[in-house]
Amino acid sequence: MSVDVHVTTAWSDTCLARADRRAVGHILFALAVLGVVLWIGWIWLTVLSVPIVLELAVPGLRHFFTRGRTVALLERFPWRPVSVRFVPGKRIGRQAYLRVADSENDLRLPELPERARVLVRHTGRIWIAGPDERGHVVAMTRGLAFLTRGRVVER
Repeated sequence: MSVDVHVTTAWSDTCLARADRRAVGHILFALAVLGVVLWIGWIWLTVLSVPIVLELAVPGLRHFFTRGRTVALLERFPWRPVSVRFVPGKRIGRQAYLRVADSENDLRLPELPERARVLVRHTGRIWIAGPDERGHVVAMTRGLAFLTRGRVVER
């Protein structure tokens, strides 16, 4: 059992480091887009591009604003595997809703890229730490270094 906990802790550290790099990538890409628009120098294009640049940066900013709470959840709750399946018809962009087996609640993950979706569809499993009193969880996949915060929502 201690070996599994050690492996899970090492894997969560790997997933958190990957999430940090992915967040930096989102922010740098958004800044690069803004830089190109500013370099072009058209005022109207700059004004129109601000919402797009913010949309590109949001996943990275969300990660860094919630990173401390994510680490606190990881320290407070052990990882446990849960069987899940996607809720049909509830996909909005990269956001995902997962139906948890043997539960009256679903998980809402604001960020779930396609590679992670394929893995979850294939395995039917995701690992979670939590939920806390407010329903916040940290979710990760095994086999693909992916970690994100989510929330328990009522069906």
